[in-house]
Amino acid sequence: MQPGLSNVGIGRTSFLFQINVTRRCQLRCSHCYILSDKKTNSPDMTEAEFLHVVQGIVDHMKLDYEFSRRYTFVDIHVIGGEPSMLGVEFFKAALPKAKAMLSELPQEVAFSIVTNLVTQEALDVSRLFDKVATSYERSTRFNKRKQEEIWRNNVRTLMAESKIPGIPGPKDFSVTTALVKPVVQAGAASMIEELVELGFTKMHFGFFIPSGDGDLNSKLVQPKHSETAQFYCDALDWYIDNRARIPDLWINPCESWLMAVHQDQPMDDVVCPIVHGALDIDSDGRTISCIEKGGTNDYHSHGNLFETVEVPKADGTSEVQFTTTIHDVLTSRSYLREVIKATRLPDACKKCDERMICRASCGVLHEQWNGQGECPGFKTFIKHARKRVEEGVLPQAVLMRNSALPDHLIAVG
Repeated sequence: MQPGLSNVGIGRTSFLFQINVTRRCQLRCSHCYILSDKKTNSPDMTEAEFLHVVQGIVDHMKLDYEFSRRYTFVDIHVIGGEPSMLGVEFFKAALPKAKAMLSELPQEVAFSIVTNLVTQEALDVSRLFDKVATSYERSTRFNKRKQEEIWRNNVRTLMAESKIPGIPGPKDFSVTTALVKPVVQAGAASMIEELVELGFTKMHFGFFIPSGDGDLNSKLVQPKHSETAQFYCDALDWYIDNRARIPDLWINPCESWLMAVHQDQPMDDVVCPIVHGALDIDSDGRTISCIEKGGTNDYHSHGNLFETVEVPKADGTSEVQFTTTIHDVLTSRSYLREVIKATRLPDACKKCDERMICRASCGVLHEQWNGQGECPGFKTFIKHARKRVEEGVLPQAVLMRNSALPDHLIAVG
């Protein structure tokens, strides 16, 4: 079985690649899915390694287009850690080459940076991208008040610059917020209004997944599933009540769940990414299908993209070549076994009436769940979305008479 060839997520045709150019980061968010010691000891990708990854994505997706056309959308996140820590000069040198490679893709492509925006360097690097995603949570994200002040100023600066004709730089912004205790306690309306006031209209509220430091601190930061479900219900109602007055407002997973219920079909960004296709590339070249588990040290890698061999040349010299490609990883038995595993429903889900559009949500949450109370798929929220659709509420995409969704907003950190 290949990702996209099962009957799971029919019509969903996106593949997510996360390129972790480094796991280093200035922050130590208590909810982060990356372990602190992994951040401390992380290597950085070289330009050659980064471009090897990008070229591998292009080569694999070209093959997909030529032989099976499973995917129409390639979503690439340059992420970490904090990717801007590689420096402005790294990206000035690497990005033009990467963009030239990506221009060869027959599929639609989104190429974005996911950054904490807490330094001048992060601001300068972000200006080199067309799309920027950042994150915000109350209490668990910033170590110091000054960091939050810098973040807010950098957000406002980028958004102001985007409105000035002729100035190059990002025109597309999104923010992801992890649903940790302080966030759900603040309430959906309060959180959304704070982000809207900052200028964000694209936002994703990702449920908390216990991995890395977040797993170590889960008793302090993880809300009950019932609290997460209620936050989503309240966020959906706020979204429906306010989307007409706020241009370009797009709140996920609210919009995606409206669409999933409306179409009676799972959506890429609300089911496990492994189901439709995802690969996390670590800064040391290791690869894993589960984005969250990539923040740990002891995961099983599907292959190391940075292994090399010295190859003799005709003139008596030699050159170093990479031995493993993205295509090798995505067609390996190891990777495909993970895809099959992700498509299998846990026993608790097999008789659920929402199983076909939920697809069990997150496997990491199911491993943690004791089977009591609200499920990891947040069924109370799904039922609330279904109720609103039955009342006549339509997804924004339908209201816009456009079935093509905006770029997927994937929860990070």
